[in-house]
Amino acid sequence: MVVRNWEGRWPNSVTTAENDVWLAERRLREASMANAAQQMPEYVGAAYKEAVDNILFLKRQQWLATNYALLLYAAIFVVSAYYFSRTDVARNWLGVLTIATFIIHWGMLHVFQRTIEKFRTRLDWVYRTYFSAEEREGLGVQSEPRSYWYQPEGYIGLMAVSFVGAVLTAIYLWSVR
Repeated sequence: MVVRNWEGRWPNSVTTAENDVWLAERRLREASMANAAQQMPEYVGAAYKEAVDNILFLKRQQWLATNYALLLYAAIFVVSAYYFSRTDVARNWLGVLTIATFIIHWGMLHVFQRTIEKFRTRLDWVYRTYFSAEEREGLGVQSEPRSYWYQPEGYIGLMAVSFVGAVLTAIYLWSVR
């Protein structure tokens, strides 16, 4: 009996004994995975799904908060361009509003990032508890504790976009005559 190997290709010279060993190893791996799935209680599966859903939700909220901050910067820019002269005290208040928007946006992203870390810790617990080291390695799942700054590219990128928007708005407010 000739079957495809693990790469999905037909082997060049495979004996029946090699195929039997390969099939036995494959069945053992599949049984191990099925056994792990059977051992995980339903409430743990629900907690896992909730953690994943919450991480996705919080990532979307980070983007949404950044979009709102950028919209507020644009609104401040437009209002100051059309309705106030350079000497108006209102421009200073709009500048304060710009700085406050940046600080509040930073605080919101920070809270979202900390909450994401909490849910990632829950996922790590599920991975460590219900998957063997070999399964975690095969799935590419790290089981070491991660810091708050795990994969900070998104967080830093969103903060950079907000910072640039705040700086450009502030420059326009306080330098254009």
